[in-house]
Amino acid sequence: MSTIANILRNRIEALGYGDIKECARVYDIPYELLRKVISNGHLPKDTTLLLYSEKLGLNAADLIAAAYRQKAPSNMQHIFSGRPLPKPAPDELTRLVPVLGQAACGAWLESYPMEPDRYEPVELRDPDAFFVISEGESMVGGNIIPGALLLVSPSAAVSNGQIVLARRGDEEFTVKTYYRKADGTTILQPMNPAFEPIIVDSGEPLTVMRIAEIRIKL
Repeated sequence: MSTIANILRNRIEALGYGDIKECARVYDIPYELLRKVISNGHLPKDTTLLLYSEKLGLNAADLIAAAYRQKAPSNMQHIFSGRPLPKPAPDELTRLVPVLGQAACGAWLESYPMEPDRYEPVELRDPDAFFVISEGESMVGGNIIPGALLLVSPSAAVSNGQIVLARRGDEEFTVKTYYRKADGTTILQPMNPAFEPIIVDSGEPLTVMRIAEIRIKL
């Protein structure tokens, strides 16, 4: 099993250094900690491992996996011995998503633009994703408080029991828990007993989009 100490020692030798202290000086690495890792088997923090990978040209994933393998109980060490995780595809990388407006956590609310130049970083494949800002208290039981950012994923499938942004017609929005009955009736259920559910008959125009993430801004 490759240990952190072995990986670092082999790399230092490959760089042409027989002395750890000299290598630490040349590559601007704190010597005492490096010595403890190599000589005494000390397991550094992830931030230190990232420093070593940057300075010495090592694979950060290999270093961190080796450290966690050493920390893990013997019957769990195999978990960290697999291949490094593949790099995410371009459409999975963090990108900025717009905050488009407010949505009621209560009765229906007419949607209107708010802070159109505001964006939030996300890791979500849906190219049409956007944020709304919650308003009202009908969903506080779901940890959706006024001012929370709700990430809406229009392309995600919606199932009973999921929290959705529901649109009736072209302009009215509300955030509720979604339930669809066998007869086509939709129940938009609040998560606060002080509020009544909204019943939408099967013939009424209704669009629901899943809330993929809730962010509380402190």
